[in-house]
Amino acid sequence: MKPKPRWIQFLIRYWAGRLTLPFPVLMLMDALPILFLLAVVLLIGGGLLGWRVTYDVLALNTSPYGHDVKNRGAGWLIWLTGWLAVPSVIGALAGEAIGHVVERRQTGTTVKQAVAKLREELGEPQQPPSLPPPASPQQPPPTPPQQPPNSGTASGADNE
Repeated sequence: MKPKPRWIQFLIRYWAGRLTLPFPVLMLMDALPILFLLAVVLLIGGGLLGWRVTYDVLALNTSPYGHDVKNRGAGWLIWLTGWLAVPSVIGALAGEAIGHVVERRQTGTTVKQAVAKLREELGEPQQPPSLPPPASPQQPPPTPPQQPPNSGTASGADNE
């Protein structure tokens, strides 16, 4: 059997290594290229159409054929980006977050165990800092300061 080319071996090792990365690092690696392309599209649209029109077309408030859209090609590029890329980025983030919650539930990890594990990884103490002892019930609650009664009208015109 013929060995695989080096670039295919590299890709296999790269994708296999990604499975061991923590969630925030993985999301950052996946999101950066998409966010970069989104920024480039928005800069192109802002330069060709204006920022307000670019936002309106990206948010699907305006058609790429609208009377405010000067460049139809840029309008279509921004419209497709708003229609495809923005929901996919939001859906990917929500899917990953939900996947981690489901995974935690399937392993039987409670919230207290997850917090303890995070504290252990961060090197924080296991017990929260102690709180001051509660006030004893024999002491009456503090009373608000009393204001002296006013002698005269509220405007103070009689004090002259």
